[in-house]
Amino acid sequence: MKLIDRYIINELLTPFLSGILAFTIILLGSTVLFDLIGSAVKYGIPFTTVFFIIILKLPLVIGIAIPMSTLFATISVFGRLGNDLEILALRANGISIARLLIPVFFVGLFISLTSLFFSEKIIPSSSSMAKNLILSHKHNNQPKVQNNINITEYKNNLPYRIINIGEKEGLNFKNITIAEYEDGNLERLIRSKKGKWIQKGGWIFFDGIMHIFQSSNKDKISIIKFKKEYINSAINPIDIENRNKATEEMNQKELKEKIDFLIKTGEDPIKLIMDLHMKNAIAFSSLIYCFLGASMGLKPHRSSSAMGIGLSLIVIFIYIILMAIGSALGLSKTIPPIIAAWFPNIIIGSVSIYLVKRLASN
Repeated sequence: MKLIDRYIINELLTPFLSGILAFTIILLGSTVLFDLIGSAVKYGIPFTTVFFIIILKLPLVIGIAIPMSTLFATISVFGRLGNDLEILALRANGISIARLLIPVFFVGLFISLTSLFFSEKIIPSSSSMAKNLILSHKHNNQPKVQNNINITEYKNNLPYRIINIGEKEGLNFKNITIAEYEDGNLERLIRSKKGKWIQKGGWIFFDGIMHIFQSSNKDKISIIKFKKEYINSAINPIDIENRNKATEEMNQKELKEKIDFLIKTGEDPIKLIMDLHMKNAIAFSSLIYCFLGASMGLKPHRSSSAMGIGLSLIVIFIYIILMAIGSALGLSKTIPPIIAAWFPNIIIGSVSIYLVKRLASN
């Protein structure tokens, strides 16, 4: 690595870490603490538990702060380099703006991949633990035993299987009723006292009765009592449990499984599809912000931390507006979800490329 690359990377490190600290404190106070303190007072959550919940919430807050800090760092560093005439000196020695942006690209790519790792591995588990801790102190917390679960599985846009579970605890069920249909006509009705999910796939039921309806002769019904009956179904208890999980509590694999579950049960998964693409788009916004921050920093202005934070907040506000527009276009299916999710990155990325080309030509 050349001296100029090491110099720029080292210069970016301090404001980046400072930005993470500053933006984390701002976001923590404005989002997490307000709701958490209200819940703590309302449900009598002990201080030690509140403190632990804050620690568990930190990865989510840091994940949001990372792109903001990236923008702040590049604006601050390149603003200072420009005002100290270091950029002028480097260009006088034959080093172009494009060359100066090479280490910025790799820094942005590294930060984006780190942000993606956060959203995939750390944030889902920590967010779930924090939510479970809060729920454990609420009177309306869902018990381990869930009652009266209804699931409808679709095939060719028609109900194929309707499942009612009287009581569910983990992978075990009680008082199950299953109605199976063929082309909209009831074909089989199963009632069982107990059942469970088989890890290899499918359901097994015990001590039940099965009614089979003949499509050729509707007056004829076959009744079969059974001790054990297998049913091959793509829906499993994990899908059922994941239905109420928030987006930040799931990684991409879980999101895809939940999307498949909604498709099978005849629901529109467009919101989750948008959330899935949005995870990647937000993670890679850091790479976009690197170039935007560098081009903004190279513009003549007074370089200061306050200026850097101010410009960063303005850009983030614009990004949020563009994200809202993209989400609306995606949810209404005006444009494909992946384009809608990446809409802010496409717009800001295009502006960044334009500004960089303009600076490079001067």
